[in-house]
Amino acid sequence: MNFIIIVIISAVMQLFMPWWIVAVVPFAVYFWRPGKSPFLVSFAAVAFVWLAYGFYLHLISDGAMSNRIAEIFSLSNGYILLFVTAFIGGLVGGLSGLSGFLVKGLLPGSLSRASSLN
Repeated sequence: MNFIIIVIISAVMQLFMPWWIVAVVPFAVYFWRPGKSPFLVSFAAVAFVWLAYGFYLHLISDGAMSNRIAEIFSLSNGYILLFVTAFIGGLVGGLSGLSGFLVKGLLPGSLSRASSLN
């Protein structure tokens, strides 16, 4: 359920706010809701959003934008750039989701939840 919440809120917020909102959303979701595997779920959700939006931009520009940016970074094609971008976004989301989970565990009355990171 946290995956779906992160995907929906991140996708909508990305339309109106800067890129770093993908760090705030998983942090808030795992601070607010219980869940298991905060890093993996947050990583997958943010990587999915960035990959989907990257493919959308790639398709509407017929690959011109992705391929030109990939050439700047000496990559062979635009698809590699999309996966690298999704990986970086996933790391940001995963670390922020884990941080939200751990900060929640630091609060009084929630020490037992922070000690079980499974």
